[in-house]
Amino acid sequence: MGAEKVPRLCISTIDPSQVGGVTTMKKFICDYAQKSGFSPYIVYSSLDPQDHLSIKNLLKRKRKIGFLEKKYEEYDGYSIGIVLPEFEFLHYLSSFRYWKKTLAQGDIFFGVSGTNQCCLPFVLAKKDFACWIATTLLEDRKDNAREFGFLRKLIDRLSLPLCLYWEKLIFEKSKKVLVLSQYTAERICERYKLDEGKVEVVPHPVDTDLFCPVISQGESERYLLFAGRINDPRKNLLMLLEAFSLVVRGFPEVKLKLVGDKPDARVVRRISGLGIGDSVLFYEAIPHEKMVPFYQQAALFVLPSLQEGLGIVTLEAMACGIPVVSTRCGGPEDVIEDGVNGLLVENNSASKLAEAILKLLRDEGSLKR
Repeated sequence: MGAEKVPRLCISTIDPSQVGGVTTMKKFICDYAQKSGFSPYIVYSSLDPQDHLSIKNLLKRKRKIGFLEKKYEEYDGYSIGIVLPEFEFLHYLSSFRYWKKTLAQGDIFFGVSGTNQCCLPFVLAKKDFACWIATTLLEDRKDNAREFGFLRKLIDRLSLPLCLYWEKLIFEKSKKVLVLSQYTAERICERYKLDEGKVEVVPHPVDTDLFCPVISQGESERYLLFAGRINDPRKNLLMLLEAFSLVVRGFPEVKLKLVGDKPDARVVRRISGLGIGDSVLFYEAIPHEKMVPFYQQAALFVLPSLQEGLGIVTLEAMACGIPVVSTRCGGPEDVIEDGVNGLLVENNSASKLAEAILKLLRDEGSLKR
């Protein structure tokens, strides 16, 4: 008899080059699936503009999107370009024939992303599937949309109704909807009236053998830590920088370490304008497992977001024994009990965030919990 066929798990997700919680979720699912006897592979829309048939590329007479086999660590992966990426509702429709080719290799289908849009190819291909997501489409985009220029806002206004239709259809067709927090579960059930049993809260597990308190720590520089997509308006980094400028007035020796993508001009200008350039340190593309000492040696972790489905980084920080200060932005309120294992502050208030940070910096007892 021949060897028994290993079932293939097709994971529709985001480009692995993106930093953030979804990348952590994706890695967990791939590792867990492999340990459970499956053969996982990922499929995603490329972030590389050269892979797309954008209006600009069409004018240059480009006629074919990128379709590449790309390894994601030890796992197989497929990167697919987009026809007219300017229109969000076309992202999966326009390149569906390539998606269909990759889905044909799968036996089980699962979406892992911030929203459920990555599951549209499963719906179009009439596959049974489940998903694990962080938030709804409106929650994910409302803060980003404020940063759009006029033309982008116009295009977004045209795309949004169709994207919301896809979201509703995907939730209806999904066999199971796993979400990171009770906050997100409530948003979905309120908007789409799904059966309660269909939506299940599954927070991201943290490897406490890896993310754990440091056994002993000598005197070292004191710093605040943020990890995430630095340029994402939803992460509200500009407000954190403003709060930090208030903190260094009382604690000039304290640094702010920012781990994530390369800061854009907007972030650099704000740092310069606040006069805190010597106190802010950037770290790009830190592998997940290399984040542990960043957490362990921090005075505290700060999450300034406008909205979060959960905030996986807060769980990792707490597992390392570090106090957390977070805005009241949804998901973190599931895991942070104000005054017990962290502090929750008013959303989008630099003064309130600075006040909470200063409280913990002055209270050595809180820092040693």
